[in-house]
Amino acid sequence: MRKILIPKGQTPPLDWLSEADRVTVGLGEATNEDERDELIEKYARLWRDDRVRDWLLGLFNNKCWYTESKEGVSAYHVDHFRPKGKVTDIGRLNPEAGYWWLAFKWTNYRICGQLINVKKSDVFPLVNGHRATYDMPESLELEAPTLIDPTTNDARLISFEMDEDGCRAVPMPGAEEEDCLRVDATIEIIGLNRLDRLNQKRADVWRYCQEKIASYESYAQAPLALKQLHRALILNDLRECVKYESELSSVAEACIRKLGNEVIKAQVMDRG
Repeated sequence: MRKILIPKGQTPPLDWLSEADRVTVGLGEATNEDERDELIEKYARLWRDDRVRDWLLGLFNNKCWYTESKEGVSAYHVDHFRPKGKVTDIGRLNPEAGYWWLAFKWTNYRICGQLINVKKSDVFPLVNGHRATYDMPESLELEAPTLIDPTTNDARLISFEMDEDGCRAVPMPGAEEEDCLRVDATIEIIGLNRLDRLNQKRADVWRYCQEKIASYESYAQAPLALKQLHRALILNDLRECVKYESELSSVAEACIRKLGNEVIKAQVMDRG
């Protein structure tokens, strides 16, 4: 996983934003839960609207924000990071009222592969503390979600490792215990390791980078001009793999950090 970059001041198209804000006001004015549910159902088309969906897709080069895979793994949904209806703990226990006031807030949207979104569902546990409430807007900033948000720096806590079943998500090397627990919970909640096709796609990227690193090392005793030429080409290939736009760039980075020497890491890892 890597952090999604949302340029400061940019928003979805203003005509979509105006509609969404109007419905959000209506939700706040509703007198009971049934009225709110009716409004959310009536305007569900808004978070499926191509105006906001295409804008969100463009922020991450048409990749799922949780897996960094393109649509080949599963079709895209616009996911509500904080569930709009009800929320449950891991195991789908202890249902509580959801974040209904965020149903039409684009800042709560994440592009998500269908199979990941179905697995995530309404599961949204907290590390500790109380859930945010509508009447205390600042409480969102005080919440401590267990689920790692791909729009935050915590996205880097999820790394990758090869095993006999492919390439699997794991906690970042050196992560503290509480962060490891959040990573493990996130992997379980959204099913980061349950899709064989995704595991194999990640493995393909890992092996490609591994081969490039081995090739770089193989030129150690080559004539200087030949070594410099081929190593420069290899480094360029690895830089392409870790670009923000590249599919599964975080897998490439994990491989390079694990297998690359210090020169390779220094030459390749200068990324935004």
